[in-house]
Amino acid sequence: MSESVWRDGPPYGHLAQELLAGRWRRLFAGVCDAVLLGVLTRPLLARAGVFEPMDPAKDFADFVFHLDWRWLIAGAFVWYAYHWLLVGYWNGQTVGKKAFGIRVVRENGARLTPAMAAGRALMTGLFAALGLTVIDLLWIVLTHRRHALHDLAANTVVMID
Repeated sequence: MSESVWRDGPPYGHLAQELLAGRWRRLFAGVCDAVLLGVLTRPLLARAGVFEPMDPAKDFADFVFHLDWRWLIAGAFVWYAYHWLLVGYWNGQTVGKKAFGIRVVRENGARLTPAMAAGRALMTGLFAALGLTVIDLLWIVLTHRRHALHDLAANTVVMID
């Protein structure tokens, strides 16, 4: 399909069901991105003290209290920037999405703007911060158009590239 068709969306304004990325492709692309981000953020998390052994004489709250939050926030920023900048400026794809031949587009098939990609990444991070990642991703199985909750919030879909 020509690039001009996708810039403005498909002719009828709705992305056909057969062009949507499959659930397994999305899962494996996400795992690929998680591994890459794990490698990128590991030094930051190590500086924060996440990998230090926990003292059995102290409770978990004490362990969390003594973490260096500056490095945790830096790691969260790397994660956010990865998803925002790559999806916003690299044709709707992260490294994992590129490897599995899928990309994020608006509901009508048009390209995402960087601002929309920023909002989508923010919603994904919010669900993760609230401990709702499993529910966010499980939603892909429950919806006809394979939306995760962050896709619904950002009005996006993931399509075959």
